[in-house]
Amino acid sequence: MIGRLAVVIAPLVLVVAVIVPARDAVAAPLAAVPGTVRVNVAGLGASYAKIGATGSLTVMTADGTVAYRGNGFAVTRLGVRRLADPTRTIATIPDPGSSDIEDRRNQAAARRAARLSALIEGVAILTIPFELSIETVASDPLGPPLLSAKQVVPLLFTADDGVLTYDGKAYRGTLELSTDDEGDMIVVNTVDTASYLASVVGSEEPGSWMPEALAAQAIAARTYLVTHLHGHHSYDLEGDTRDQQYDGIGGEVASTVRAVERTRGQVATYRGAPIEALYSANAGGVTEDSENVFANALPYLRSVASPADDVADASSWGRTSWVWRQEYTAPQLESYMAARGVFVGSLRRIDITQLSPTGRVMGARVVGASGSRDIGKDRTRYYFGLRSTLFTITTHPEETQIVAAADTDRVRELQELGAQVERTFVSDIRDPDRGLRLRVEGWQYRLPARFVFDGRGFGHGVGMSQWGAQGMALAGASAEQILTHYYQGIVVTSVGGP
Repeated sequence: MIGRLAVVIAPLVLVVAVIVPARDAVAAPLAAVPGTVRVNVAGLGASYAKIGATGSLTVMTADGTVAYRGNGFAVTRLGVRRLADPTRTIATIPDPGSSDIEDRRNQAAARRAARLSALIEGVAILTIPFELSIETVASDPLGPPLLSAKQVVPLLFTADDGVLTYDGKAYRGTLELSTDDEGDMIVVNTVDTASYLASVVGSEEPGSWMPEALAAQAIAARTYLVTHLHGHHSYDLEGDTRDQQYDGIGGEVASTVRAVERTRGQVATYRGAPIEALYSANAGGVTEDSENVFANALPYLRSVASPADDVADASSWGRTSWVWRQEYTAPQLESYMAARGVFVGSLRRIDITQLSPTGRVMGARVVGASGSRDIGKDRTRYYFGLRSTLFTITTHPEETQIVAAADTDRVRELQELGAQVERTFVSDIRDPDRGLRLRVEGWQYRLPARFVFDGRGFGHGVGMSQWGAQGMALAGASAEQILTHYYQGIVVTSVGGP
């Protein structure tokens, strides 16, 4: 979801979540969890999609016509450039069928020469909006396509005696070539809900975590699913942290399958309706009121203490979700913000203009030589590239720092900041066989002036903290106790279905 556990900060995507108001109790029984779900597994869209199967692959058009059946890969491309005269050399250069680097270089050189020849001879080059081709060991990658069209053609992909593959991941169910709400080409996985949830739990949390933490995640993920069905014209949910992280079969392990099975059909409800079951990786010791991050105040998304978040500090990969530091020189931060649409000229200072009662930054003003820009609520994470909004800012003048050679993380950070080595510290090592040797013990760096962000937590901090849930489970809490702590006033309700 919008706060997946991670070791490294991925490039952040600005997401504005709209939270619906709490609904009054309803007399009608709640609908059962659906048996299948449609998930966009192509992110923000793709211009190239290569789909295969571990068994036989079948490709069908929208009217049920079988376009291909076999053991090859189906490759769809947008904006393919081809010669108007397919008999020309460039259209018949064979694939070397080898991974040898020299063969590939020779092929690339031949293509460049053929393109140049086409330009000299005045052969027109056409752009084909959409193509479907089949890639096999013996196929010619520059041969004619199986299908071409002026727009994306809906296609259905199924696997016989196996599973489907796309973008390095394996998927159960079917894959479908479609378009998203903006018209971009995407790949949609229609999969049984139990498998989807087992993958989400394993993609959001380590499968080695406590069973009660995994069960709490399963109920939260199922609740999020039922409140976000039919959110798009051709699919239900995004397969990434804009909704819930979904890694296909790769996210499933025995423990996550068990967590889904033992909580079958269970969702979190408030006054008779499923809740907005938001969660993030680590709340930094305290969760946040929903209205301080998103749009609306919801009665079950209230700030609560999350002291068990500190269990992340004992994790070699998770400790940076508990306490972290991010440093930028002024030019680095200027460049980072400019890539996200904030231009204030030479950066002079950053002022914190509003804090929530938990200490999260709700407002900041960036002041530069050519103006200023106000940044509100959770957007500071996006514009400053931070793990959470629970942070402080300090400015450091140019200074020196001594770093041990063994502290490789700090050495890397200083190199990224552009720090200069002023002095190297060495020691004499006497080796009976080699004589006197020198060993580098560390360096003295000259650091440029910089902005330093010190913070806690990872994610928006609203709702359940995943590390906090693990800490509570380690202390003996049940899945229901975890959920009722982070979602105030809710009950766990069985509605039926997977």
